[in-house]
This record gives sequence, structure tokens and C-alpha cells, in this order.
Amino acid sequence: MLECLTQYAWPEIVWIAVAVFLMGVSKGGFPLGGLAMPILILMWPEQATAARSVVAFMLPLLCGMDIVSLIFYRRDVRWKAIVPLVPGTLLGVALASVLFVSDTGALIAISDRVLKGFIGSIGIIFVVFQMTKQRILGRIAAAEETVRPGKTRSAILGLAAGVLSTISHSAGPAAIIYFVPQRLGKLGLAGTMVAFFWGLNLVKLAPFGMLGRLETGNLMLALWMAPVIPLGVGIGYGLVRVLKERNYIGLVYVALVITSTMLIYRAVAG
Repeated sequence: MLECLTQYAWPEIVWIAVAVFLMGVSKGGFPLGGLAMPILILMWPEQATAARSVVAFMLPLLCGMDIVSLIFYRRDVRWKAIVPLVPGTLLGVALASVLFVSDTGALIAISDRVLKGFIGSIGIIFVVFQMTKQRILGRIAAAEETVRPGKTRSAILGLAAGVLSTISHSAGPAAIIYFVPQRLGKLGLAGTMVAFFWGLNLVKLAPFGMLGRLETGNLMLALWMAPVIPLGVGIGYGLVRVLKERNYIGLVYVALVITSTMLIYRAVAG
């Protein structure tokens, strides 16, 4: 098992561990996950294939994080809020798997730049809309009306979440846009998003495995990083519990802006 570490310098191992920790904190409900993927991609030793390698490396770790997080939030999940997303999400995973996931046999050899730019733009527009609405109406987030997404919105956001998550684990903006207006409460929002991504990441394991994306070296490295998971998730869960709900929703919006901006930057910069 030690052999898998010899291809990495110690600073790279440390930064990979930091990124996994940040993703764990995010899975615990405190939204720092938007920082993890850029750190991993920047510090990955093989820069020519860094983005695709990092996506494959993170998937088993994300599944482990989801299980730990679900244990913490098992009483806070609003399963009914997830159900409308399922058909579109499954279609998105299937579509992205067939078109983009394979290293050698993808049907459409195009980048995900357009999809990233689109979802990032929608995330920014959503936050601007929410802030403008609150200012005009003189309401704070806690006083907003509950918005139940219709079938069309659920299908579109589910499809976007499935495609973006399969390509680059970047479905956060789509999920936030879907869940936040439903006023699930602080713990309800965190728990429901944990449960949604738990199911989504489990589904993604099948196409990633069948298409040869889960390499032995990456799996061994992920196994070495596994002890960081409960530490990150536990700290994230604790931070969520001590934050006031209004501040938490505000932090989620800030994280959405940061994540969406990163998506747009990646779309433009390639």
C-alpha cells in the first residue's frame, strides 16, 4: 500500500489531505467543498490529466463521506423533497456517462466548459434574485415564502445535477437552487443535501467502474486519506449546529457564489 504514495511529494500529499478534509467539512454541512476540487487539481502531480484523475479519485472518498454524514444527519433528512429530483438526476448520470465519462470511448469528445458556465451563471443569477427580492420586499430569509419546485424545474435541475456531478462533482449550485427555497430549516437543508448526494454518488460508482475510471493507484491513495473523513465531517457538523439559521443560509449563498464563480472561471479558462 505504501507504493502508491511514492509517486507523490510530501507537500502534494499534505495538500491532498487538506482538500479531502475540506470536502469532509462540506459533507458535514459547512460549505467549504468548493475549495477542495481546485486545490486537488492544482496540486495533482500529473497536470495533463489532473481534472479527470481528481474526479475519479474523489468518488470513492465522497461515498465514504456521504455515509458518515448520513449517520450524523439521519433524523434531519427530508426524503420527500428529494424524490422529484430523482428521475432527472438518473437521466443526467446516464447521459453524462455515455457521452463524457469514458477515457477512450466517449461518444462526444467535448469538454464540460459550456455546462460549467451555464450552471455557474444560473447560480449567480439565483443569489442576485434572492438578495434583490429580500431588499425590495423588506424580508429576511427566515420570512420568505416556501417555494415547492414544479415538475419542469425539478427535471431540469435534476438533469443538471446528474450531468455536472458525473463530469466534475460540481452539482452543488443546482442542488442549492433546488433545496434552499423550500425552507427545510438549517439541519433539514444540510441533511437533505447529504442524502441526495449519497444516492447520487452511489449511482455514479457503476458507470465509473464499468468505464475504467476507478484506477488501483487512486483507490489506494483514497484508502490512505480515509481517516481524514470522520474528522472533517464531524467538524462540519459541529459548525452547522452552532450557526444561526440566517447566518447559515447566508453562508450557503456565499459558497454558491464562490462555487459558481469557480465554475465560470473554469469554463472560460478551460
